[in-house]
Amino acid sequence: MCFPSFRSINLKVIPLLLTLLCTACSSNDSLLKDTDTNKASTPQTSTPQTNTLANDEPVYFGVLAIDSAVSVNEQYAPLMNYLSSEIQRPVELVILSQDSQFTQVEERKLDFITNNPLAAVQVQRLYETNFLLTHTYSKTGTKFGGLIIVDSDSKITTIEDLKGKRAACINFETAAAGCIFQIYHLLQNGFDPYKDFSSFIENKSQDNIVLAVLNGQIDAGFIRTGHLEKMVNKGSLTSSDEVRIIDVAEDDFFYSHTTELYPEWPIAALSDTDPDLAKQVQTVLGKLSPEHPALAALKVDGFDPAEDYSQLHDLIQTLKLKSWDVDNNAQ
Repeated sequence: MCFPSFRSINLKVIPLLLTLLCTACSSNDSLLKDTDTNKASTPQTSTPQTNTLANDEPVYFGVLAIDSAVSVNEQYAPLMNYLSSEIQRPVELVILSQDSQFTQVEERKLDFITNNPLAAVQVQRLYETNFLLTHTYSKTGTKFGGLIIVDSDSKITTIEDLKGKRAACINFETAAAGCIFQIYHLLQNGFDPYKDFSSFIENKSQDNIVLAVLNGQIDAGFIRTGHLEKMVNKGSLTSSDEVRIIDVAEDDFFYSHTTELYPEWPIAALSDTDPDLAKQVQTVLGKLSPEHPALAALKVDGFDPAEDYSQLHDLIQTLKLKSWDVDNNAQ
C-alpha cells in the first residue's frame, strides 16, 4: 500500500485517521475470529465437493417401454430429474422399444440403459455394456419370474391341457417374463410352444394379453410376476382371481409364478461411457433410500449392486436367441 508524504497530511486530521485505522483493524480481527469459529463448528464432510464432471452436455438414459411411453415417463422422469441434480448435468430420458433398445446402443446414442434382463444380456453380449446396478423391490428383492395364465373358468389345468390351444406373449426374441421364461419352462417340460399351440402370437401389451384371455380371444397368456396386481391397482381388473396360473411353482416367493426366478432389470453403462461418469451414476443411484420420491414414482425399493446374470447367458445359448453365437467375455 502507498502512503502519502507525512508533510502533505494536515496535522488536524491525524487523530481522525488513527481512529479510522484502529476501527478497521478491529473489524478485520473480529471477522477473522468469526471465520475461524465457523470453520471449527462446521464438519469438513458437509463442504460441497466440486463435480469435475459437471457440464451442459446431456446424458442419455434409455428405458425399455413395457406398457406405454406415458407409463415410462411417469415412472422414470422423477429419477432422471434427481440424477440430473446430483451429477449436475442434464439427463434425458430415451424411451425404447423391443427393437430400438438394440439399435440405439449399436449407434452409440445412449450413455446408460435399463431393460429386462434377457434383452440386457443380449445387448451386453453384442455390445459389451457394463452392468452397474439391479432394481430391487420391497416384496420380491432382485428376483422375478413369469406366469402362464388362463381364465379362472377354463378347463385348462396342466401343461398337457395347453396342447391345441391359442396363446400369446410379448416378443419371441427379447421379452423375458413376458415370453421367453415361459417358453423355456414349457420346453423343459416336454411342450414345444411353437408346435403344440394351435396358434402362438405376439401382443405388445401385457394388459391386452390378460384381457384377451378374459375375453376368450386366446386360451393362455404369458405375463410377468406382479402384473396382475398392477392391473388390479389401476382398476383394469377387479381381482387377480379372474385368471388362474398354470403349473404354479412350489416356493415361498411373494407372487405365485410358473417359471424359474431370474434377476431383475439391470442398469448398464455403454462400453464408451466415461468410466468416471458411470461410477458417479452408480454411486448416486445406489445410495437412494426407499423413501425417496423418485423411487416412489418408480415403485422400486432401490438399486443393489448388479446381480449375477449367468443363468440368462445359459438360457440364450440353449434357445439360440439373438446373440447366442456371439463369442465374447461378457459372461
